[in-house]
Amino acid sequence: MKTTLRILSLTLALLALTLCFAACGNKGGSDSKLVFVTPNNVTLAVGAPAADAVTTLGDWVSMNSSDSCGGFSGKDYLYTYHGFRMSTTPAKDGQIICKVELTDDSVKTPEGLFIGMSRADAEAAMKSFTAEKVGDNLVYTSGATKLQVVFRDGAVTGIIYVAA
Repeated sequence: MKTTLRILSLTLALLALTLCFAACGNKGGSDSKLVFVTPNNVTLAVGAPAADAVTTLGDWVSMNSSDSCGGFSGKDYLYTYHGFRMSTTPAKDGQIICKVELTDDSVKTPEGLFIGMSRADAEAAMKSFTAEKVGDNLVYTSGATKLQVVFRDGAVTGIIYVAA
């Protein structure tokens, strides 16, 4: 019984580590057409250096850090601003942006997506991109960036930029 529990625990730990690497991996994003532009015109691209973005964005609402899960020593950071969150992780040449998540309807993507819009309007806004359907949700890929659009009851409830 103890051996089974140890094997199960080790398997779960390895799965968690694998998911962490996938979520925070450095796959670059400068070739992507999917970027988020903040209300004060700061462009946030997954895989791009984070230092200039953090400096230009200025004061955040909150900031949390944890030991990195991405293969490089250092800290992962989660910066919360009005309307969005930006996650960064260490890479070879410093912190990079690994995720941007819209949190309310006060901001929208350059394509016009925003939290609360209808599915039909979201699909129309993204017509120049090809979608992969994942359950009820849509995932758009450009270069090394995925834009995940989450739906519930026919409306957008989540918009997340991550590494492809």
